[in-house]
Amino acid sequence: MIKQNLKKNNQPYLFRIKNNNDIPLLTKQKKITKEFSPLSGAETKYEPQKWNHPDIISSHNCYSYAMGHVLNKLTDKAQPGFSSGFNYVNDTNMTCKNFKKRLLKDNPGSYIENFENRCLDGFYKVFLALDVGNDYHWWKQDDTRYWSHKPGATEISKLDGNKQLIKNPLKSSRNFGVRNYDKPCFYACVHSDLTRTLEDIFN
Repeated sequence: MIKQNLKKNNQPYLFRIKNNNDIPLLTKQKKITKEFSPLSGAETKYEPQKWNHPDIISSHNCYSYAMGHVLNKLTDKAQPGFSSGFNYVNDTNMTCKNFKKRLLKDNPGSYIENFENRCLDGFYKVFLALDVGNDYHWWKQDDTRYWSHKPGATEISKLDGNKQLIKNPLKSSRNFGVRNYDKPCFYACVHSDLTRTLEDIFN
């Protein structure tokens, strides 16, 4: 549970955190009965015109997209944990447990959550899966209840590996041919305004 207070502008800030980060990491056998994950009201719109802009598309990756940040003049793609002092992700540290640590440092107040549960006010849900030893990929839930993602330096998409709309990234196809993200890690609730960025490093 996260207790929160409100500033005068009604933006939440966290003064005491007791979160759900003891929720176990996902497995392929995870049983989920709900078709959609409930919305908190903080989910963002699906905005191709914003993320597919020529000045943005090649410099922003799946992690930037999931964290909801567009940074002007970004010269290198965001890597989980790098802005919080971690080394770059490589094939030796590409584990769900390591990514969990990196996310919680990058996004203070973020917490692991179950698909069936609504995020707290101001937070929205993201999902991580791995192509172990090769790559990682993030998805985020939009205000339509469906999910979207940004594969590397390409356009954002609301389709899975089978060209279907994504109701739940755990149950959807994550095989995109070149990459198959068949190792699910976790769902987490994040707050875009609390996310550390690479702006101070690269701008």
